[in-house]
Amino acid sequence: MSDVLTFVAGHKSPDTDSVCSAIAYANFLTQMGTAATPVCAGSVNKETAYALAHFGFEHPQIVTNWEEFAPNGGNLYLTDHNESKQIIDGFKSMNICGVIDHHRIGDFETEGPVFIRMEPVGCTNTILTKLYVENNQEIPQNVAGLMLSAIISDTVLFRSPTCTETDKEMAYKLADIAGVDIEAYGLDMLKAGADISDLSNDDIVRTDMKEFSEAGQTISIGQISVMDTTDILTKQGELVAALESLRASNNYAASYIMITNILDESTTLLYSGNVDAVVTKAFGKEIKDNGVFLPNTMSRKKQIVPPILGAMK
Repeated sequence: MSDVLTFVAGHKSPDTDSVCSAIAYANFLTQMGTAATPVCAGSVNKETAYALAHFGFEHPQIVTNWEEFAPNGGNLYLTDHNESKQIIDGFKSMNICGVIDHHRIGDFETEGPVFIRMEPVGCTNTILTKLYVENNQEIPQNVAGLMLSAIISDTVLFRSPTCTETDKEMAYKLADIAGVDIEAYGLDMLKAGADISDLSNDDIVRTDMKEFSEAGQTISIGQISVMDTTDILTKQGELVAALESLRASNNYAASYIMITNILDESTTLLYSGNVDAVVTKAFGKEIKDNGVFLPNTMSRKKQIVPPILGAMK
């Protein structure tokens, strides 16, 4: 029997899909005969904490550097990401065995062949639900609840343009197993995540932050979802200043934060950096105080990242 440890991890700045997919896939691998442990790259946000508590899970162990956490190496599966800048630091000391993801393919590379399952759906846990079904694996009730939570989060309760019929189909299957009402539970979870009353400006601009590279430059794009943007946008100048501090400290070409209104399905995109031309080219909207208002916009993956990276080329 091999004494090599196996881990499953989501991306840096973990969100609900990242954390729940790591837990769900680790459980799947364990049921299939490979004992696996889920970890996460940092403390979870309020939305994820709500889901974990609701379904009786402890916070996964935090790992910020693989070389320090597992000096003897180990096997590593990635969920909800594949770009090197989003992988927990020190990952080259690990043997990457697989990727389950629903994002674009970035600069990911491995030394040998790995298992990869990527589909253009709204959530990684949608793919994982299909894996359980295809392999005739039972989904435990509490795990189903977490997987459902992730689909609700990533599709914003089916409101996001990234949501597919497959996401809905898998969500209702999981809801039956978990024994919850999707609409009622989903709104409660989203409301829990939208509480930003105790967040500093720095916390806000770093929420769900991901790095992206294009044309030799690296940028960061975060996203925070709220039920009402009125209060948070009164601090627009302070948030832009916090973005500039973030940008400068990491030598990013630009830093962005999406402030997404869940109820009216719109986003105000704030930014720092000398990128007025990029923002204008990407969205064709009037810039005001380092921000643009984008109606009918909720998805970073589909509606924000492609036009920004395209404008950077």
